[in-house]
Amino acid sequence: MVIVGALINGLLTVAGGTAGLLLRRFVSQSLGDLLMEALGLCVIFVAVQGMVGDVDALVVIVSIVVGTLVGTAADIDGQVQRLGDWVQGRLTRRFSRSAALGRFSEGFVSSTLFTCTGAMAIVGSIQSGLELDHTTLIAKGVIDMVVVVVMAASLGVGVPFSGLCVFAYEGLLSLLVGLLSPVLTDVTVARMTVTGSLLLLAVGLNMLGVTRIKVANLVPAAFVPLLLVWWV
Repeated sequence: MVIVGALINGLLTVAGGTAGLLLRRFVSQSLGDLLMEALGLCVIFVAVQGMVGDVDALVVIVSIVVGTLVGTAADIDGQVQRLGDWVQGRLTRRFSRSAALGRFSEGFVSSTLFTCTGAMAIVGSIQSGLELDHTTLIAKGVIDMVVVVVMAASLGVGVPFSGLCVFAYEGLLSLLVGLLSPVLTDVTVARMTVTGSLLLLAVGLNMLGVTRIKVANLVPAAFVPLLLVWWV
């Protein structure tokens, strides 16, 4: 089933957020930082696996360049940040009289942005929709589960509810991509996978603190191979 990966990712996110609420007194800042770095290594491992294949390097390079130009021109990273600030501001004002609900909104918005805006969500949903390969979304679900443990320990009861949003987002994307599967060739899928895996590598390097790449601005690159193959 196309949405299995999205469902597992959502359930793991809820489980991690719930565990974070139960274990919040035992998670220190130093432990949270170490977990983030360890997970960065795991993301790099998944990225390297995805980049192994017989793919025309020129198509990948052109896809990265064109996707970066499009993403930067559209300021996707800035749009995401502004959306998060707007939602946070609206919810904070709405629940300003309730400390509990105010805390709920902070945790919900922060964790939803983390789980839904990363490159792994895009690439994993593509793989689920095209190949029924849920490996990336399941791997992302494990990463999300561990990260939201830390987030729930510090931000509270709103964090586990982000699992509902990540399921809806990835499930919808997987279904939309699945509708395009009859017109997609194996070559196109391979090129999209390798290009998307480069974005995963950037995510992992960011998690390790090695780089500060605005990965959201690179996300269009994962879809450029589809247009390039048709044009060629």
